[in-house]
This record gives sequence, C-alpha cells and structure tokens, in this order.
Amino acid sequence: MKCARRLILALIVAQAYFLAAQQFDIKPVTDGVYAAIAKPTFRTNCNAAIFILSHEVVVVDAESKPSAAQEVIAQIKRLTDKPVTHLVITHLHGDHFQGAGAYVEAWPGVQIISTQSTRDGIETRGVTRMQRELVTVPVAIEKLNADLAKASDDAAKAPIRQQLREAQAYLLELKQMKVVLPNVTFDRHLTIHSDNDTLEVLFVGKGHSDGDVFVYDPKRKVIATGDSLTGWVPTMGDASIYDWMQQLKTIEDLDFKYVIGGHGNVVIGKETFDLWRKYFADLLDETSKAAGRGATLEETKTQVIPTLLQSYGAQFPPDFSKTIIANVETAYRVMTTQTK
Repeated sequence: MKCARRLILALIVAQAYFLAAQQFDIKPVTDGVYAAIAKPTFRTNCNAAIFILSHEVVVVDAESKPSAAQEVIAQIKRLTDKPVTHLVITHLHGDHFQGAGAYVEAWPGVQIISTQSTRDGIETRGVTRMQRELVTVPVAIEKLNADLAKASDDAAKAPIRQQLREAQAYLLELKQMKVVLPNVTFDRHLTIHSDNDTLEVLFVGKGHSDGDVFVYDPKRKVIATGDSLTGWVPTMGDASIYDWMQQLKTIEDLDFKYVIGGHGNVVIGKETFDLWRKYFADLLDETSKAAGRGATLEETKTQVIPTLLQSYGAQFPPDFSKTIIANVETAYRVMTTQTK
C-alpha cells in the first residue's frame, strides 16, 4: 500500500513538472539579467526576474506552485553554476510566493526577503486563499468536465482538455503544498552586495498591495516591479489606488531602462508608468463623478466603463475590457465605502 501511494505521488509530481516545463520562456534582458516569462496556464504563474551577480544569483518571485518554480530553477542552472542566495517576494499574492519551497530544497541556505507587511499577509490572507482554492478549484474542474461534455468536436475539446489536465495537476499539488515564509524582512531599503554588483531592494509605499517590493539594479538599469507595474493590465483586489499613483511616481524617478513586471513581456522605458498613473487618475475621477451623482455601482459601471474603454482600450492588452469591471468596482468602494 505504501509503495502504491509513493508511486501515485511520484506520478503526480512528474505530471506537474511536465506541465510546468512548458510554462516559461527565458528571455535575456541585458548582460546577466534574464526574465522567465510565464505562459498562460490554469493557475496563473508570475514572471521571475533573474539577476546573475559576481558570485551569486538573486531571483524575484517564486511562482504559484513548486513544480513551476522547479522549472525556473532548472533554467537558472543551465544559465550559471552560481547559487541562488536570495529570493525576493514582491507581495502576498499566491502566484508570487507559493513556489518558494522549491528554492529552499534546491539551495537550503537561500534567504527569502520581503517586507513585514507581505510576510504577515502571506501568513494570514495568503494561507486563507490557498485553503479557499481547495474548495474553488474542484468546482472549476467540474465546470471544465461539463464544458468538455458539451464540446462538439476535437478542435473545441483540445483546449478544454489542456485546462482540465492543468487544473487537476494544480489541485493535487495544492493539497501537498507547504507555505514557506520569508526569513528576512526589511523596512524601506536593503542592499545586496556582490563585489562590484549591487541590488537595491526597495519599499516606497503601498500600491498594488500594502507591502510591494521593487528590486533595482542601478548598473544595468533594470528594475523588477512585481505587479506594481506589468506588461498586462492593473489589477486592484488589494490595492491602495491613491498610494499606488505616488508609488509609481517615486519609482519612475530612478534611472532605469528595462522593467521586468510580474506578468506580461519586459517593458522598455517609462511610458507605461505614465500610462498607469493617468489611467488611475481618470478611473478615480470618472467614478467620483458618477458616485457624486448618486449612481449605484451598476449604474457607475454603465457610465464609466465605456468612457475608459474609449480612452484606454487601445493602450492596454485585449483583456482590459474584462479587468476594467473589477477596477471600477474597487474605485467605487474607495469613493463610497459601499459595494453596491
């Protein structure tokens, strides 16, 4: 019986690793800096920023599951024989911290760095959300099975089958997952030294979350931004929007060329910082006007969303039309403290 259980567990791990092995593109950014760009999958992974320094490697963010982190680790080992000595967790969302255990297994002495707010958030909200996924993922699997049964031909069934395999593998891995908390926290500024290389680990205020971390390489003019700025669209579930605008302005004042965000492609230059700040300002302004007229949440969405889509629809990726709904809901809550 024990042998059978071990075999089943080994097959689960092998399946999860096989799926994860197809989930990243490793892209060189500049000398000694790489971005592991996450591909779409059932359980979203974040990008990882990889900084190869004089004697060691620093990685930013740890994916949504250990098997995905193991694929990034395998890619790092192909790039260099230097050890990963520091893993920086930018914020509390599961797609950025749930794979941290894989780094501890690969390099037992690795230092896992975050703000205290992020560490506290992982220990409370992060754990609760993982527990909730044990309920919600089976529901999603049931729906995928129902969709598969309704699909009319192999072309329609193929992507559903892929999603189903990924969902089942993630659920099995989630049941085995152990939370690894950061073992180093800092207040505002932490410097990692490696001979002539330095990385600045920065907290400049709330934004996408209450503990956002940036990792800045001044020599190579690269900054890793977590989800405070990405190649996707802004998501605001745990955001402080007014603080976020100031946070981006503070970071924009640094001297950098390359931005490795938590999702999407590498961003070149600072124009996206201006775009996001302007979008936040218009989102708050339009929502404030509607709420000030006494509009309900549904009325506000009807009034505000078309205006923002007209102004920003062509400047953000196509899924902006879906994300903007939640953004207006967040802005309405900020303006009115109401959810309806």
